Amino acid sequence: MKQISLVNIWKLSHLIFIVLIIMACFFAVERVCYQDSSYMLFRMINSGAFIAEGGRWVNILPQLIPWIFIKIGLPLNAIIICFSAMHIVVLYLIFILIGVKLNQKIIAISFLFLLIVSVNETFFDVVTETKYSLAFAALFSAFILSEKSNKLIAEILILIGGFFTHPVFCIYFIFILLYLTIFRPEKKYVKYLFIGSIIFVAKYIFIGTTNYEDSLVRYGFSDICHNFTNSFIHLYFKGLFSTQFVYFIGLFLIISFHLLFNKKYLQFFIYFMTLIFIYFLIAIIYSKGDSHMMIQKTLFLFHFILVLPLFFTWQQFSLLSQRIVLLICLASFVVAIVGIFNVSVKYTERVKVLDAFMLKLPLQSDKYIIKEDQINHEKLLATWALPHETILLSNSCLERSMSIKNFRERNDTLFLSRFPNAFRPAFGYPMANKDLNLKYFKVDESKPNLWLDSTFILGE
Repeated sequence: MKQISLVNIWKLSHLIFIVLIIMACFFAVERVCYQDSSYMLFRMINSGAFIAEGGRWVNILPQLIPWIFIKIGLPLNAIIICFSAMHIVVLYLIFILIGVKLNQKIIAISFLFLLIVSVNETFFDVVTETKYSLAFAALFSAFILSEKSNKLIAEILILIGGFFTHPVFCIYFIFILLYLTIFRPEKKYVKYLFIGSIIFVAKYIFIGTTNYEDSLVRYGFSDICHNFTNSFIHLYFKGLFSTQFVYFIGLFLIISFHLLFNKKYLQFFIYFMTLIFIYFLIAIIYSKGDSHMMIQKTLFLFHFILVLPLFFTWQQFSLLSQRIVLLICLASFVVAIVGIFNVSVKYTERVKVLDAFMLKLPLQSDKYIIKEDQINHEKLLATWALPHETILLSNSCLERSMSIKNFRERNDTLFLSRFPNAFRPAFGYPMANKDLNLKYFKVDESKPNLWLDSTFILGE
């Protein structure tokens, strides 16, 4: 038990990050040739530009080295490995900044804990701005508790980074300031609120929000009671109680006992009510279960609020309580690494299935539709990005440029009879982004029923 100390766990945390980077290289194809990641890398290669949609400019950070690789013409496999690894390297650099430059090691360790406790669910979902929202929330927390908190330029840069990761950072920001006011009243929060509000308003005026985010909020608040009662999130949480959520139950009990034992009843009340509120908010916004992976990633917010009191009260914890918290973190590190290998099977199997599909393509063909009854969704997991995924896979593994398209009744029924061998963009025709159509797909916008020809090739 004596070996369980802040310094030792801090040192071990570096090793965990290095292991994650190595695994990101080892499972690079499985991570990158999947959903949003494949879509983003495909666009980067074809446009030769950075991709930051919906004002999420911080997503450019892990693209810097892959972009250089693309520009100097390195092989696709090298680009894929780099793209996969850099999405963890950037998080590691933020971890180091928190622990070394700001000297807030418990926040750095907690940040790694929050990342890794759900890593078996999010490891293969590379392009996730919610991870960077979490990272900048931890960075902002560390900054205001450090001796560097009087550095105005650093504060502005951190908040700009946070607000330009994902809209959920707004909620992180509000509750960090709330807990700062309750747990550290000697720290003045007004300047943070003022600067953060200016950045938020400026971003909203000049960039706005995405249709996807607006639709989730509109639906969630349209019938709050009904949406909460029937929310997908209840079953999701129920499943977590037998898995990684047991770590959070332990942390909740330790934090709660500490606050109650020290007669900090107001702080405990706010802490408890905050968790209820965050759960309620997530439940109504994601009540439809619109995106299972998005719900998993958004739970970073709930996890962060749950451990947030540790940032402000760590020095007040007894030595035993500190060691128990660190032991929980250590246990999560070990279990998470094992979990990645366990869950990797279905992603590796997915790549094998897609390879098998492409090997069956006629030599003179480069794309075709696969109907729903030909797809085992338990193995493929998701199919909207099949064109981008299979283009990358065929180039990196088969040295050809081939693609397959899932046939979905809701999009393709009207056209299938007229064009039985046709291929269309994943979201249906026409795509919202006309520039994307014109550049990648050579679509003539004046002919709304025109199908794509054979120009859907990586790098053109």
